[in-house]
Amino acid sequence: MPPELAQGLDRRSKAGAFKRLPAAWANSLGWLALAGFAALLLTSPQWIAMGHQWLTVSAYQHILFVPPIIGWLVWNRRTVLARMTPRAWWPGLALVIGALLLWLAGSLTSIDIVAQGAAVLLLQGVTIAIVGPRVGAVLAFPLAFAFFLVPFGEEIVPPLQALTAEMVIGLTHLSGIDATIDGVFIATPAGLFEVAAACAGVQFVVAMVTLGVLAAKVGMSRWPRRIAFMALCVIVPILANGVRAWAIVAVAQVVGAERAGGIDHIVYGWFFFAIVVALVMALGWRWFDRDPEAEGVASAAWARDPLIAALDSRHARASTMAPILVAAILLVGLWAGLARAGEASLPSLEAPEIGGWTLVETPQKPAWQPVGREAGERLHAIYRNPQGEEVDLYLAGYVGEADPTANAEGAVPPDTAWRYVTAVAVPSPLRGEELLAFGSERRLAWSSYVARGNATADPLAFRLAGLGDRLMLSAEPRWLVIISTASPSTAQAGDLLRRFNDESGGPAALVAAALSR
Repeated sequence: MPPELAQGLDRRSKAGAFKRLPAAWANSLGWLALAGFAALLLTSPQWIAMGHQWLTVSAYQHILFVPPIIGWLVWNRRTVLARMTPRAWWPGLALVIGALLLWLAGSLTSIDIVAQGAAVLLLQGVTIAIVGPRVGAVLAFPLAFAFFLVPFGEEIVPPLQALTAEMVIGLTHLSGIDATIDGVFIATPAGLFEVAAACAGVQFVVAMVTLGVLAAKVGMSRWPRRIAFMALCVIVPILANGVRAWAIVAVAQVVGAERAGGIDHIVYGWFFFAIVVALVMALGWRWFDRDPEAEGVASAAWARDPLIAALDSRHARASTMAPILVAAILLVGLWAGLARAGEASLPSLEAPEIGGWTLVETPQKPAWQPVGREAGERLHAIYRNPQGEEVDLYLAGYVGEADPTANAEGAVPPDTAWRYVTAVAVPSPLRGEELLAFGSERRLAWSSYVARGNATADPLAFRLAGLGDRLMLSAEPRWLVIISTASPSTAQAGDLLRRFNDESGGPAALVAAALSR
């Protein structure tokens, strides 16, 4: 039976707790290092990509503090861990296999957040499988905190942009400034302002949530206080970012938009987050009610839970478990390699003939053109009807890990003047977007994804269809179809695209026609 945990832990014993590493720990840590190395080797592309984001993307540079925090959290449990004996755990194999399958799905569909989350989950599963549920229960918070290694937040950028824009226009009107709003664009006497993705405040929300989870767990013992503090960590950065964005608009009315942008860069980069952190901490300071070291001591209670004790009964030898884990990792790695090796080739594309429409020459620099950096084949054709109205057709083909839904390769060309304004209702299986450039040039774009002759506007359904093919080692090319036209009137532009879509047969028919010529 595993040794009983001490009910009372003397802090004076902590200094020498790990002076002599017990044999059981040395054995388990050795096997853990072997299995962990195999897991890191398999998921190295994800770890390299995450590391690059930590170092180069300002929204994620706070993650550089997460590894040392995890190390401190483990060290804070050193006395509890020294009194325990790690034992490998058979059900932990299921955790590892689940993480491997999730990684396989995420990597083959190029869904970075899934693949990167699975890379972290794999290390967590390997750890629990080698040291067992009792030790895993003590390490539950450090292991869970490791999820903050995954760069996340892009998913909430659009709603935060819209919310920030609404706060800015409300505050602008309250301050007596004439302004109008169109999506994320705000027109004022000083000029047109865009609440861009970088202005949505996602980096502050994500960083504050990371800090808030740590502070609430370590410094607070009561759940109502923790919940209230986490609410502050979400609400205060959002409200403060709205005020910051409004202040730039207000200052611009006096000093001009260009000078206001320079002030914003300084405030945004150096002082704003520090002010937000200080404000949140000041509001929640009186709720902190325990010493940080007491959090580590309190983790012993998890290991004494009856459920954990029952789970611990299915133990195994680490010398048996580790090779099985390594074998499972190697097999999934081989499966992923075979799936990538069996990718289909992309046929060339030719502009299809469409009855009632004349193909005209595409300018060398069209007014609008998606980038499609990861597409293997691209086609941009322009059609004109007898009334002189023009519609742009853009087709892009993808194979392998390249995926238009995972890399934002859509109707809004990155690094150009074009911006997304709002969604527009369109017939299935298409997705409609209104775009704006230079403050006055409007365009309507309808997009769809085509795989195996079937079209869909749902990115998830498109990815899952491709995943099934690749797992069965029979992948086929995947296609992005966009039809677009200039939009002085949204209703007229929508009617024009509807006629073009009907007369061409729809996205799947356009792909088939472009391939058959």
